[in-house]
Amino acid sequence: MKPKYEDNATLLFTDTESLCYLAETKDIYAHTKDDCYLFDSSDYLEDHALFSSTNKKVLWEIKDELSGEVAQEFVKLKAKMYSLQISSQ
Repeated sequence: MKPKYEDNATLLFTDTESLCYLAETKDIYAHTKDDCYLFDSSDYLEDHALFSSTNKKVLWEIKDELSGEVAQEFVKLKAKMYSLQISSQ
């Protein structure tokens, strides 16, 4: 993340098998298009520009757990106690 986003990437939290980052960019999908081979984007709508079933359920591939939805607000109180406010694009 740091090589691509430099100071515009912040690790928000980790979980057992997850890393959650805030990546500040004007268009995250345009930024990740060249790296789509690293993603499991099979949960996106089929008409989404980055939809692909190539890495569906492949371990260790990056997954958008919000399936294209946008997190508007994040609050973390302590480990395993956080909240994401989500809205559709």
